[in-house]
Amino acid sequence: MQLQITTDYAIRIVSYLAQHKDQLVTARSMASELGITYQYSMKVINQLKKGSLIDSVQGCNGGYKLTDSAARATFYDLICLMEGEVRFNRCVGKNKFCKRPPKELCDIHQALQELQDDFIKELKNRRVVDPLTKEKTLKPAAVMPMDEFSQTG
Repeated sequence: MQLQITTDYAIRIVSYLAQHKDQLVTARSMASELGITYQYSMKVINQLKKGSLIDSVQGCNGGYKLTDSAARATFYDLICLMEGEVRFNRCVGKNKFCKRPPKELCDIHQALQELQDDFIKELKNRRVVDPLTKEKTLKPAAVMPMDEFSQTG
């Protein structure tokens, strides 16, 4: 599973605005600082405005700022806003698509459902602005990074 680039940019924009919470930020300056094209940043900004996470102030000294509700927004909220429902497989989605009879759930379905539920719970427990309040030093990884696992099986 990988987040779409639009979702990554949305997270970066919300974080950037949280760091500049006492000022209005223009879309051009934000796009430049974050390395996003202006056109793409406007697409993301409009989606964040629809989700009531950012406000715009018009005028020569205008710009964008976070709404009060953005400080409480979780990664789950932002991912759902930008991508829709979080699901690992069709069988654990809202419509529970499966070719098996409705009452017959396989072991894989159960395992994926548990993993998805745990993942969503974690996403709901972490606010987008939380990393801004954590210490800047990283602890050594306790597990091997995913890219070190064999790709050949």
